[in-house]
Amino acid sequence: MEKASRIMYTIANIFTWILVIFALVGIVFSILSIADVFNIFKDLPEVAGMAYGIGTLVYCIIILIVGLITIAMVRKAKGKNTSKGWDILFIVLGVLGGNIFYILGGIFGVIAVRR
Repeated sequence: MEKASRIMYTIANIFTWILVIFALVGIVFSILSIADVFNIFKDLPEVAGMAYGIGTLVYCIIILIVGLITIAMVRKAKGKNTSKGWDILFIVLGVLGGNIFYILGGIFGVIAVRR
């Protein structure tokens, strides 16, 4: 079960890396939009005087930071002789983030026999 947990964490990590790449692309496009290189948000109305370029920039930065922290935590949790607390944490993060692989990795890690 411990090996299955590591495999699930690896699959979830792949999806998290894809999310990080999309966040980086979003950051670049938002910066280009703010700098008026091109306006990709021209059809969307401004809300409360705030342009979508700034809002999407902040959102993508938050997604990037959370994704990188999650990747670092998965590397720690996948190590041998780690506590079951990591697995419980990833069950919660999987439910909050909607990632079934974190949930399954956490469940497999909790029921695994640690030596």
